[in-house]
Order: sequence, then C-alpha cells, then structure tokens
Amino acid sequence: MNLVGFGLTVHDTSIAAYKNGKFLYRKAERQFNSKHAHAGIDWAKSVLKEWGIDKYESAVSTWLAGTDSNQFVTEKDNVTYLDHHYSHQLSASVKRENNLVLDAFAKGPSSVPGGLSPYSGLMQNIRLTELTPIYLLSAMIRSAYFDHETELRNYAEYTQGLFNDIADSYVINKDVSKCNSWETFIRFIDLPGKIMGLQAYGKPDFKKVKEWSTRQGMRNYSVFTELMHYPKDDLNADMAATVHKVVEQIVMQKVQFCHFRDFNYSGGLAQNVVINRAMLDAGKIPHIDPWAYDGGCSIGALNYLLDKHDIERPFNWEQDDEAPSGEPDGPLYKQVAELLAQNKVVGWYQGNGEVGPRALGNRSVLFNPTHKDNKDKINKIKNRERWRPFGASVKEDQADKFFDLPVSRHMLFNSKVKYSGIPAVTHVDGTCRHQTVPETNHQYYWMLDAFEQETGLPVLGNTSLNKQGKPICSTVAEALDIFKTSDLDAICIGGELYTK
Repeated sequence: MNLVGFGLTVHDTSIAAYKNGKFLYRKAERQFNSKHAHAGIDWAKSVLKEWGIDKYESAVSTWLAGTDSNQFVTEKDNVTYLDHHYSHQLSASVKRENNLVLDAFAKGPSSVPGGLSPYSGLMQNIRLTELTPIYLLSAMIRSAYFDHETELRNYAEYTQGLFNDIADSYVINKDVSKCNSWETFIRFIDLPGKIMGLQAYGKPDFKKVKEWSTRQGMRNYSVFTELMHYPKDDLNADMAATVHKVVEQIVMQKVQFCHFRDFNYSGGLAQNVVINRAMLDAGKIPHIDPWAYDGGCSIGALNYLLDKHDIERPFNWEQDDEAPSGEPDGPLYKQVAELLAQNKVVGWYQGNGEVGPRALGNRSVLFNPTHKDNKDKINKIKNRERWRPFGASVKEDQADKFFDLPVSRHMLFNSKVKYSGIPAVTHVDGTCRHQTVPETNHQYYWMLDAFEQETGLPVLGNTSLNKQGKPICSTVAEALDIFKTSDLDAICIGGELYTK
C-alpha cells in the first residue's frame, strides 16, 4: 500500500509518504536550495517518480478545503483535501483528545467542531488574527497577507495560482510595493522569529502601540523593517517587546480558555519558544513535534490516511536527504572535542537530517559555549544579527545542572540558564533555547560525552548548518561548500574530519 500526503502551501512545500511500510519525507527547499521554498504539482510528481511511487492514495493539505467555513475535509477527484489548520492538528505524532492550533491566516475557517475530528475528543483551532484589532500585532503573527477565497477545484490549479494571488495582494513596504520576488517574501516569513529574539532587548510600551501600528498604514509593514537595524536606537527593541508581549497575552488568554491541561499544540505560533515556556509556567503541558510548523502539513495529510487505514503514526521523522558514508569512531570524537575545547567552530553532518526548522545534532554548527566571544564568531560565519539568541545541546542526564527544564528534546521551549559558565548560549534575558540529548541519540550524545571528557562540560553550542537564506544542508556537497566558503575551522562529515 502506498499513501502520500502533500503539503502544497505557499512556502515550506513538502511531501510525506508511506511506501510498503517505510516512511519518506522531503521539503521542496532541498531541490531549489532556497529557504521556505514553494513548489507545485510538477515538483511533487518528480519526487514521487524518484521514490518509485506511481499508484497511491493521497491527501492534500490546502488553505481551504471547501467553501463551507466548517468543511475541513473534501473528497474530490479521488483525492482527499484537508484544511491547512486541520492538517496542523493531524500532524501530531501521538493522538490526544485535546488539540490546540495557533496559526497565522487572514481568512478562512476559524474553528473545528469536535465531531469532524478523525478521532473522538475536543479540538480547538484558534486563529489570532481574528482576536485583535491591533494592526501591529496582526502584522507580527502573519507571515503574509492572504486573500484567497476561491473554491478549490483541484490542487494543480490551486498551487499554480496561489503565489500570484499573494504577489498581487501583499504590500510589504513603500520601497517594494508588491511581493514580486521570493527572497522578499521569505524575509518576512522569518520576521516573527526575529522579533522573538529582539524582544528581550526592549521593554513593552503599550502607550505607543497605536502610533507604531498606524503610521505606515494597516497593510504596510515597512515599520517592521526598522527592527532589522537594531541597535540603531531603543525604539526598535521596544517595538518588538511590545508586539511580542501582546501576542503572548492573547495566546495565554486563549490557552487558559481551553480548559484542558495536556494537549497537542501545532501551527506557526508553536515555534515561539518564549510563549511555549509561558504555557508551561501557567501549568499547561503542550506536546509539540518539531514539524509543528507548515513544513509538517504533509505529515498531517499523511496521518489522515494512516488513521483511515488503522496504521500507527510514526513517532519520529527523518529527511530522505543524503547521509554520509561512515560514522565517527572514538578517536574522531576525541579529535573534534579537542578542537572545540580549543575554541574552534566545527560543522557536524551525520546520518539523515531531522525534520523541522531547527538543528538537532545531525546538521549542526558546534561551538564552545564557555567563550562569550563565540557569539560574534558564529554571527560572522552565518551572517546573523548580533542580537539573535543561540541554542545549546546538553546530555539529558545532566540537564538539570545547567537549565531549569530537565527534558526538552527539540529546542521548543525557553529555559532559564542555571550555570553562569556558558555565556555564548545565554541570551540577554538569562535564557536559552536548549536541547536535551538522550543516550538513544547515540552519535550526538557521544559527541557531547567526548566534549565532557575533554572539558568537564556536557554542553555544546548548537546552531543549524546553513548559510543565510539557505536551507539546512541536505547533501555532503552543500556541507563541504559551507566549510570552504565560511570561517568554519573544521567539519566532520560521517567518519571524515576536514580542517583548515
């Protein structure tokens, strides 16, 4: 039996498949070498051909499953169409009765009746853009301005026209009046994440919200371009802090309204580690998969079919990208650990890449967290803004010595740093987006163990192995190119170590 789930959104296009008992996943950005890449039916067909899948049952995640605002599943032309937000809910690796989806979208369905869930229980699907008239907030939580309300007739027609719809309706700023380039579009997709990092440098000023939100007009987001130029003045950071605080307050209000304590959580907002931590502090327990963002909608579509055929959902996903030949051995782990102890920055490319937008140890740039100057060094290598926070990886059995969350395996929660000796991964507010690594994650755990043997510290700085504007590396050639064209001191690919 072959089952295929398509996530054909305007960005982070992906395919997930079940082929003869094996699970396969791919994002379009792998082929196009462009972060947040969009692709249509032709790309999808090429991937299926490569996978050797010619006959299959399919489900497609779309923005609108039908014209009825409460119609979340539509069967047409032997294909099942699923509402985009409904696909988010279905992407969870474990079925739970309670589900929360917080996503950014201008129009379309806003709630899901529990009876339409493929399994019994309560689902809450809440979109923040409906909840506030504050334009500043609306711009922050939207990745783009969507205004597509036409009935979906077939996904080929839909995907071909969707980007044009956005290009015609999305006003970015006074200098770029139309979204006429993909580079411009993805810059604004990444904006909410940057606001999340910048907000720690400022203080909320609710008295200026009206001024900030209206001075450029409702649909003109040029006010946000100023955030990229911090620290030009404190205004930028205060704007970010205010926007983020308002979003947090609204999210927490809605989370508290959903009376359940333990729930699956997905959607674009599920990537906000600060708000996720606020949920924990409020006594809520959100279960978040690393693919909870739009790149996981194909997984949600596939899960719909898996549930239909009573096939267990996979708990973990890997990319079908290029795995290196060989693995590190004991001497190689020690060699890499010695380089890191000497304050060298090392690329780390092992096995298949994890599914999700953040580095989890297979496609990483590793660095010594004890040297504060490494912040500037990594920012130079990756061409990052200096105020952006860093992540850290720690052996799970020792995490409570360094962070106040003992288990956090996917960098999806903010944590308070308990140990002052790791300034390179400690944000200005004393927090870190950390990853706890269990022994079952053998290669990465052994790397942390080797570093501990060398330095006494089971913690490494970890950021994704990619260039600015490019996706995380998916081939050995891409990894070698980053090594050759950046200030990386070394890179370990499988069982091979390359140094300068």
